[in-house]
Amino acid sequence: MTTAVHRLTVRVSRERALDRDIEVWYARPVDAPIRSGVSAETLTELRDAVNGVKHFILDVSSDTAVEVDYHYDLPGVSPEVWQAHRELLAHLDKAGLSAADRAALLAG
Repeated sequence: MTTAVHRLTVRVSRERALDRDIEVWYARPVDAPIRSGVSAETLTELRDAVNGVKHFILDVSSDTAVEVDYHYDLPGVSPEVWQAHRELLAHLDKAGLSAADRAALLAG
């Protein structure tokens, strides 16, 4: 028996939170029944927030598998750059580099 996996795509950008007058990360669902998203001060907090509402956004039960695709909108960074970055990370992962080694290598 194959279990269906639902996918949620969110577009992530930097926004000004009007209620607190600070810059936050904002994740906006793409092609989902619900249009409003979630915000957080860090990307780690944002991912936690998205994971907390992903089933609600897609209107599926909490025992349904949902994978989230993050698309980042940052000024000056094209989709091609993001794709090249993902490919580079995949190659470094295949080469057996740890997360710490990848970070050290990419830091220059």
